[in-house]
Amino acid sequence: MRKTIALFFALLCITRCSTVQDNERQTNINSIFDQMELQGVDTKKPLLYGYFFYDQDQSKLAELKDELLKDNYKLVRLEKAEDQEFILHVEKLEIHSRASLLEREIQLDQLAKTFQVASYDGWDVGNPDPTKPLVPKDDGFEKSLANQSAAELYQMATEFYDNKNHDRAISVFQKCIESNYKLDTCNYKQGVSYLDLGQAKLGIEKFEVALKINPKYVKACFNIGATCYDIEEYQKSIDYYQKAAKLDPKDDRVYYGIAAAQFMLGQLKAAEENCQMALKLNPGNENAKALLGDMKKEE
Repeated sequence: MRKTIALFFALLCITRCSTVQDNERQTNINSIFDQMELQGVDTKKPLLYGYFFYDQDQSKLAELKDELLKDNYKLVRLEKAEDQEFILHVEKLEIHSRASLLEREIQLDQLAKTFQVASYDGWDVGNPDPTKPLVPKDDGFEKSLANQSAAELYQMATEFYDNKNHDRAISVFQKCIESNYKLDTCNYKQGVSYLDLGQAKLGIEKFEVALKINPKYVKACFNIGATCYDIEEYQKSIDYYQKAAKLDPKDDRVYYGIAAAQFMLGQLKAAEENCQMALKLNPGNENAKALLGDMKKEE
């Protein structure tokens, strides 16, 4: 009898937790849909919806990716995130109501659990044509910013940034910069937004501005290192990863980043030393282990 009661309460707890999470998701969906509709987006037409998953095991995300591709999702990226996890980002052209998007989130959350992926981490939305912003720029929006204080503009820009509305975020952060408000953070977040829009060069430029303002901005150093690696500027990648290492010598990801770029330049001995440093700081760094394996094959 006691076991039955315990099981009942366990199930009740799961149901309540799920309900709370679904309510939070619906609140977030409603807020973003409200914002889009106020800005003139027709949410009843097809839009490009993106979905995000995280796990420390890249192979689990790869299996989930293969399943999603069967359902006509398109892969955007499967790569190392800023922390110790990998990110899977897929997208699909869909028409969603507030209710149907909640159903999609619940479905994807359950699919993540089926594949034992650590987390389904939400969605974003963009123009079906990725080269165009979701919300066309117009004089009305710019005029609405005129009477806002710098603090109000920063809060607005941060909301756009958090909701992955990067075009708007860049625009409003620029207003903050013109008001001389939180210059290092505004430039850094503009840089992140440019990266998410696929504009790596502009992202790097903004990170460099943030570093000139705040030479100890370790995230800016790290992001320049990572982005330069992606665009095959390996020596510049090394230079900025090394700056990040001086600012945060206990971050194993930095030493792996240095090693990866050195490996691409054929600097195998130095790459091995930095891999070993990464593993000394974090014996679980799978990227460093894999790179050491690749170097042994080169011998």
